[in-house]
Amino acid sequence: MSKIKKEIVSFIVLLSLLVLWALFTQFPVNTSTPVNMSTPVNTTQVNTSTPVNTSTPDPESQVAGMAIQFKNGTSESEIKAILQNYNMTRNYRITYDTNSMDKYYIMVDKDKITAVKEIENMVTWNASTIIRGNYYIIKVPEKAIYYKSFLETLDKHDIQLKKFVWCDIRFLYSDGPLTYWIPKEEAIRIKSELEQNENIFTVQFYYLYPPCNPTT
Repeated sequence: MSKIKKEIVSFIVLLSLLVLWALFTQFPVNTSTPVNMSTPVNTTQVNTSTPVNTSTPDPESQVAGMAIQFKNGTSESEIKAILQNYNMTRNYRITYDTNSMDKYYIMVDKDKITAVKEIENMVTWNASTIIRGNYYIIKVPEKAIYYKSFLETLDKHDIQLKKFVWCDIRFLYSDGPLTYWIPKEEAIRIKSELEQNENIFTVQFYYLYPPCNPTT
């Protein structure tokens, strides 16, 4: 064999050994570990809508006006002066001396309660009583004033028949003629304050929606 052939054979053998050595000595690479390349996303549902109250307003939550019961002989100018001392929340329109409800009353000292019982025995009535200081304020049905015996009993006990002065107020949208309303919570506050006045007996509400009968 020539010298060149021997060198070729030797090279091939050496190359084969190098290949075998490389196959047995290489380190395995773990390519199975997944890599999370995505950014975490919060999938919690977010409520972006604005809550809307679709319920029908309570008809008795909006007070359109008041019926105020003043003592006998209170003038219109006196009523205006009295109301100006209170925070009525909105501008309002006054109707003076409507007399649309209870008209008459008697004012009886607590010491004369026997007189009250005598009057009650004479007339069948559904009278309601307001206590104001040392006095009973008793509503008198209109039919009672036509009974002679009833009037004579009042004279006997020196009790005067008096007449309520009713005043209606209606809340206004602004300074104009359009009527408006106030929340019932405000109306209750006003009622409580007004009924502390010595010239006022009761305050009743007119509600925004019909029927507009005064009620508490």
